Amino acid sequence: MIHRLLPTVRKATLGLIYTSALVVWVVLVADTAGLAQRAATPPRFPTPALPAPTATPRAPRVVVPPPAQVLQDIRPAPEQRLAGFHPKTGRYIAAWLPESVDSVNRQSFEANADILDEISPFWYATNTHGAILRDGAARDKTLVDLAHSKNVLVIPTIHNIVCGSCPDPVPSILNNPDRRAQHIRNIVDEVLANDYDGIDIDYEMLDSSLRDEYSAFITELAKALHEQGKQLTIAVHAKTSDYGGLGGFQDWAVLGQAVDRLRIMTYDFHWRGGGPGPVAPIYWVRQVADYAKTVVDPAKVVIGVPFYGYNWPPGGTALAQTWDAIDDLIQSRGLTVNLAESDANGPIQENWITYNGRRVWFATSRSLEAKLELVQQFDLAGIAIWRLGGEDPQNWEVIRNKLVEDPFESQRMVNQVLPQH
Repeated sequence: MIHRLLPTVRKATLGLIYTSALVVWVVLVADTAGLAQRAATPPRFPTPALPAPTATPRAPRVVVPPPAQVLQDIRPAPEQRLAGFHPKTGRYIAAWLPESVDSVNRQSFEANADILDEISPFWYATNTHGAILRDGAARDKTLVDLAHSKNVLVIPTIHNIVCGSCPDPVPSILNNPDRRAQHIRNIVDEVLANDYDGIDIDYEMLDSSLRDEYSAFITELAKALHEQGKQLTIAVHAKTSDYGGLGGFQDWAVLGQAVDRLRIMTYDFHWRGGGPGPVAPIYWVRQVADYAKTVVDPAKVVIGVPFYGYNWPPGGTALAQTWDAIDDLIQSRGLTVNLAESDANGPIQENWITYNGRRVWFATSRSLEAKLELVQQFDLAGIAIWRLGGEDPQNWEVIRNKLVEDPFESQRMVNQVLPQH
């Protein structure tokens, strides 16, 4: 009798599992539809006032699209900010900020805070003894409170971008275990004292001989921050092989185990010190992403996207410019905008202009869309924007259209409850 009942019980159990999965799927679809319907209702933010800038910038060209209604008008507790509230759209959206936040940066931030997960102001550097050197705008409590009121994590950046003639302080820290330990203590103390949600390390262009020391530093720092409930993100050089390009000192396989997110700087393919060309051609970004997902958990891989361009003089060093500044050139001089769709290597999708012997390259919103498609195709964590303020407003329209209702994320959640078959 029991043996005859087993097939019936098995079928009933399997039917119950599939019914549960169907219910979850229906709930996800309904939730996504509700999110889209509420997108037309702008959120109401409690907005603390930031100090007025010392100089009055020109009026920013920021189009404020209707934001998605997600987790607004609250300030989550620190432990809530780290667990369950991010990513807001199904993919992390991070943005670096310049040292000081003026009206242009702030307006861009406020217009898109509903989908931003984290901001990283460029606030800190270090010396050879591991002390934390802060920019004058660092520890801006007004900005920290403003970000937290909008459920945006504050993860300031510590960098080693020093003057051209100054020695890099980081090798002295990495090569000395005592200094390295002190540097870690200083970082954790700074994070805790200022209610940050973590720290972002941007130590660039180190010698590959420091590979083990850099890995040890990141691993130890991650452990110290995680013990305090804080996060660690790191900016890494784009590469397509382990020792490729400038990233030989960064062992992605080791670093990916330690950090919360690996922000790959997939820009500066053509850089200010070289000849003119596309800043982040699609074919190259794809190659970097394809390599990254083979050595790092894709759920930790963040692709860097440029919101800027380079203006090259004949035979000289380029000037980095925001889209706003480039658009001023186009409008004031009546310049023709050219599109480089692809070359022999593959798709590019970047614009370029020329005037007075100069050549300017900058990414299009179509280029951004192609990169977001890569993020979805490879199921990566999200994007990190360099930098917030003065960008093409169409970029935010693309991000909202591609990421706010991310079908890949919904499918992932359904797959978690479906039985193996």
